[in-house]
Amino acid sequence: MTVAVLVEKVLNSGAAADALAGGGTGVDLGNTINGEYTPIIDKTLNTGWQNIYISHDAAVDPITNVATGIAEYTQSYGGAIDAPTDLANVLAKGSASGTSANNSNGLSGGLRIEMDSDLGNTLGLTAFASTRDQVEIYGKTSATSLNTGNNGASVANAFILHKDACIQNNGGSPLDATTPVDGQIGRASDSVLGDVALIKLRYYLESAATATGIVQWDWFVRYSFTS
Repeated sequence: MTVAVLVEKVLNSGAAADALAGGGTGVDLGNTINGEYTPIIDKTLNTGWQNIYISHDAAVDPITNVATGIAEYTQSYGGAIDAPTDLANVLAKGSASGTSANNSNGLSGGLRIEMDSDLGNTLGLTAFASTRDQVEIYGKTSATSLNTGNNGASVANAFILHKDACIQNNGGSPLDATTPVDGQIGRASDSVLGDVALIKLRYYLESAATATGIVQWDWFVRYSFTS
């Protein structure tokens, strides 16, 4: 039996299908300027991000070994340079990135993931802080307890899903999972493991960035399944 994963920007809305440069569809994180991040609402308050909901259609068992990473763009390229350079650049930015959550010092760069659903919106200035186990920067070798040694730049070194991202889709209303497990998403209606992972993405641009234009890369979800 094949098990498919669904990636949505809004719960129960269908697969993410933003129109992308070059003619493909996916998730468009928007525009940013040097020293900020996208999506952004208020830099000082550390607000603004792209919600991503991950679920699956397995009928019997949860999916396991769930992790995320980035790779070279595989759709028709519509960026400013080329797909291999875009991937190399975003990984280099992540590798060199500072730790500031809201890019307050202009040293943060690259793509960052927040793996805490934070349904109560209580994280505040700690959201996306890379000193937390729930946060990773693609391209930067992780030192957190969950992903030690991984950098999110290959299937083998993808960032394992943190259990704090797991929620239950209660008829379109998200609820915290009661006993989630790192790297697992339960089947539909599983209130224990949670049947959805709610993660958040931001792309940071360091103050000293020089290149301009559209950049594109693939963001993937790795997982194992039985049925």
